[in-house]
Amino acid sequence: FYSQELIRALADRVGERACLEIAAGDGTLTRFLAEAGVQVRATDDQSWARAIQFPEDVEKLEATQALARYQPKVVLCAFPPPRNTFERAVFRTPSVDLYVVLTTRHKFAVGDWAAYETQTDFAMCSQGELDRLVLPPMIDPQVLVFERKQTSAPARGAD
Repeated sequence: FYSQELIRALADRVGERACLEIAAGDGTLTRFLAEAGVQVRATDDQSWARAIQFPEDVEKLEATQALARYQPKVVLCAFPPPRNTFERAVFRTPSVDLYVVLTTRHKFAVGDWAAYETQTDFAMCSQGELDRLVLPPMIDPQVLVFERKQTSAPARGAD
């Protein structure tokens, strides 16, 4: 799923910020990003242990627990389960400034679209230039980027 160009683009987007991949599966995305110099940690509840062999560098930790423990600035999730309950916690975690979801345009297949469309603290946009970097193209990939909206501080002296 991860072209070299996609990894470079994600690494540029994350920059120096602490990053957490939730529902990381076997941790492939995290390993590629770490090789590109990103400070990133992979977590997964490992509920798919019967189908996936989890390497030691994927910490066994449910997504909401990982968010609370690590308080990341950036969160990544590749192809989260449809209608999952953990993505809502990303939007409620105060430390998160950026959430990047690798998904598909087929809303029934992947992700918590209700959470994406009803949250109000983040601006959501589809990153068309990144979509084409996710392989294979026949899954109709889509990269959603959620950036926390800036809140304006109250004016000083305005009593």
